[in-house]
Amino acid sequence: MAVTRTPTINNPRVVPVTISTGQFLHFIIDAGGPIPIFSFASDVKGILYQAADIPGHPKGQYEWDHLNNPSDVQQQEVLVLGLLFLTNTNYTYTVQLCNAAGVVSKVMQIDYTGAPTDTANESFTVGIV
Repeated sequence: MAVTRTPTINNPRVVPVTISTGQFLHFIIDAGGPIPIFSFASDVKGILYQAADIPGHPKGQYEWDHLNNPSDVQQQEVLVLGLLFLTNTNYTYTVQLCNAAGVVSKVMQIDYTGAPTDTANESFTVGIV
């Protein structure tokens, strides 16, 4: 069975982030199953997070920020989320553009459903403006 990908807000492929005004990206994974398995990687820095790296694993929701630390900032960085459906049948992946005041916009939101042997990847390029 192939993964069913259902976007509420589709992947824009390029996400502009205005670092000079304090913008950063906030990521949320909602996991439907007992033990979520995923990785979040950068083409510049390699694997940044795996589900087990986030305190409280396993849990139903995972959240983290990227680009709010100056050492994170890389022009044209490609960020990739890899999902494994071995123990979960579904995931929802949400990316928000934020600043110190809160959420500026929801960049993308995609639901995935798959069988135990399925994997899915979602990637986009960060454009620093």
